[in-house]
Amino acid sequence: MADPLILLVDGHGLAYRAFYALPELNAPDGTPTNAVLGFSNMFLKVLEEWRPDYTAVIFDAKGPTFRSEQYAAYKEGRAPTPEELTVQIPLIEELVEAMGFPVWIRQGVEADDVIAATAHRFAGGENRMVVLTADKDLLQILGDGIQVLRPKKGVSTFTLFDRASFREEYGFAPESMRDYLAMVGDSVDNVPGIKGIGDKTARKLLGRHPRLEEIYDHLDECTPAQRKKLEAGKDQAFESRELVTLREDEPLELADMTPRAAAADSLSSLCRQLGLGKLQDRLFRGDVIAIERSAGAADGPERREASLQELLEAPRLALTWDPSRSPRTDGEGLEYLLGAEDGRYRRGPLAGADREAFTAWLEDGTLLLPRYKAWCHAFPDAPLSADRVWDARVAHYLLHPDSAAATFPALLDSAGEGELYPDRIWRLHGDLQPQLEEAGLDRLMEDVDLPLCPVLAAMEERGLGVEEQIFTDLEEGLRQRIGEIEDEIAEVAGERINLQSPKQVRELLFDVLGLPPQKKTKTGYSTDVTVLEKLAALPGGEVPKMMLEHRELAKLLSSFVHPFMKARNPETGAIHSTFEHTVTGTGRLSSTGPNVQNLPLFGEWARRFRKGLVPRDRDRLFVAADYSQIELRILAHLCRDERLIEAFAAGRDIHRETAASVFSKASREVTPEERRMAKVVNFGLLYGMTAFGLAGRLDVPQSAAQDIVDRYFAAFPSVRAYMDESAEESRKRGHTVTLFGRRRPLREVSTVEGRGAGAIKRVAINTPIQGSAADITRLAMVEVFHRLCRGREGVDMVLQVHDSLVLEVAPDLADQVERDLCRIMEAAADLAVPLVAEPKRGQSLADV
Repeated sequence: MADPLILLVDGHGLAYRAFYALPELNAPDGTPTNAVLGFSNMFLKVLEEWRPDYTAVIFDAKGPTFRSEQYAAYKEGRAPTPEELTVQIPLIEELVEAMGFPVWIRQGVEADDVIAATAHRFAGGENRMVVLTADKDLLQILGDGIQVLRPKKGVSTFTLFDRASFREEYGFAPESMRDYLAMVGDSVDNVPGIKGIGDKTARKLLGRHPRLEEIYDHLDECTPAQRKKLEAGKDQAFESRELVTLREDEPLELADMTPRAAAADSLSSLCRQLGLGKLQDRLFRGDVIAIERSAGAADGPERREASLQELLEAPRLALTWDPSRSPRTDGEGLEYLLGAEDGRYRRGPLAGADREAFTAWLEDGTLLLPRYKAWCHAFPDAPLSADRVWDARVAHYLLHPDSAAATFPALLDSAGEGELYPDRIWRLHGDLQPQLEEAGLDRLMEDVDLPLCPVLAAMEERGLGVEEQIFTDLEEGLRQRIGEIEDEIAEVAGERINLQSPKQVRELLFDVLGLPPQKKTKTGYSTDVTVLEKLAALPGGEVPKMMLEHRELAKLLSSFVHPFMKARNPETGAIHSTFEHTVTGTGRLSSTGPNVQNLPLFGEWARRFRKGLVPRDRDRLFVAADYSQIELRILAHLCRDERLIEAFAAGRDIHRETAASVFSKASREVTPEERRMAKVVNFGLLYGMTAFGLAGRLDVPQSAAQDIVDRYFAAFPSVRAYMDESAEESRKRGHTVTLFGRRRPLREVSTVEGRGAGAIKRVAINTPIQGSAADITRLAMVEVFHRLCRGREGVDMVLQVHDSLVLEVAPDLADQVERDLCRIMEAAADLAVPLVAEPKRGQSLADV
């Protein structure tokens, strides 16, 4: 048998190499992933080719080391690690551990020192040692039984160094590497070296004399210029050698490098979260890691089939179905798996007498589900209240709101069986429910998120009516106007150009028309919307103005008119969007297939589009209510600013009041422009807008914008205090929290909303406000559904858009429903200021 092989991996070194070798890549939630993917590919390639018996991945610890204590300037001036890489290091550590390989971080000691100490301890004799690193410093440990692998090109090829190949490459022995580094220095770590002595000179000197001491003993053999530089830098050279010499007093033990079986749950979940499907396939289909199936029959109670009658004797059951199918679309023909906690299960459809027996059990039974909302479509009339449901997706979402949408499918199938057995839901219940209770999220699940599921299912079933003729006419009108614009531009240009081609648009604007370029990109002058808007405001800006209109109309046609016409169900005459409440980090709902929450708002074309969205029952009308300035009211409640509270309590115009405070004048003297500016400030600061951003929005100099910000915080000091305190408290806790206890872990959003500490602060300030508004809206939806809609003819909830609820109502019920709708919404939460819901009604969404 071959001698045991030990693989030591320089974690940070390899991560840096991967980060700069691969282009920008991002997970579905925006998290950078290029370093994770590059590191994993290099690591797996080496594992596949070398098949080590022992492996350890060592990362640098944060904080000072003996080198920084010895030499204060060590690593001083080094450029900070890019935030896009910083957030990936913990993910790499997590991935390696999930793969089953030990990860080590020693406080006060750099990874290179741990690697050197371990390599020299176990090299030779019965062991072989391979070090995987991108750092040339580790070449100094080459010796009998120790080889070093360094990435050569990208992340796919490597150079293997041993004593012979090193000498051939450098011209001296590996033992002289620290002397070489002492002379040439290291600008990255701020190791000074000898000024004026570069790579070639150092190699020649060490080829003749292998130690610094010997070089200085033979200065008479050097050229006058070399001798002068060596003499001037002697102290720095010996100090630098001390810095680059690797310590060997913190080795790992063999037990510290022994791999274990990989955890399938964690590995699948992380790969899915990061959008690394191909990596997941490679991990699970390869043979360099042992997959531990930690879920399913392998570690739960033994599965055995049972009759439905036998199962219905249990007070709690789990119900699952094929994850690739949907109760909403497959109906009674769908096959279900019904299972008890002890492993008994039954497979088959729930129809006829079986459905009746199961429905009777639901009178008192408790059901564990992968998705309660999906179940509501299959059993809309079953007597199952939300307090007797446990929903795996909702539970996972409450704990991981920013990553749940990407990771939940892998969490369900982490056993790798493909089929979803009920024992998997029991397992998740055992894992997630204690976490919910510990975080205080169990009440939020029971009181808000589960009761919302049947509400959303009913909205999806009802849908929004589509007036087909309006959409047909709109499509024809848009095509005609788009063609007219293209003809007009072609007449100016002298030829027809492709308005979707940045190159052709650029040539027309700047070469043919001679308009002034505004900003430059890597591929040439920009022709984006901001540039066209500036050009359109200039004399001779007719063509940019037409281009803006062309883009707007083309987007309306391709992104709204066509998708909505295609999504119209010919049987119901409506579109049936999917509403999700387990997707966004803030708690707001989302809509897909199509998105009915993000409709065009402004202009005649947008009005015509919205006019085509009508009640499914054409004899009804829409009754809607919109929370007035709910986020500013929540801000007033949170910061307890007396002026804000008093203004809201008195029912005054908050933007006019803000303008009066900022511009130091009476409310009645505030101009419409000043009110507009105050509105921008109110909402801009709420979302973390800086003076720079405010200057752009208000079209004023940055100094003037900063003056407005300063005046605002002087007028409302409690707002400033809240923002600072909220950000600091969230940072200490590691998560934001809403008025209702909904959490958002900051680690999961660190790359979603921008980069750096500023982005985290914006999330920490805004999420409690936006999330509280979302919670209030959820509560209102549940109350409105149960008190106005459920079991009642002539009233259906059909749409929720941020702070607005839209109901489809029979005309004779409209007055009463409108009053009740506003009353319920205004009573959804008890704040320090009143909640106000403003009603609207009409025959289409253009009216509400």
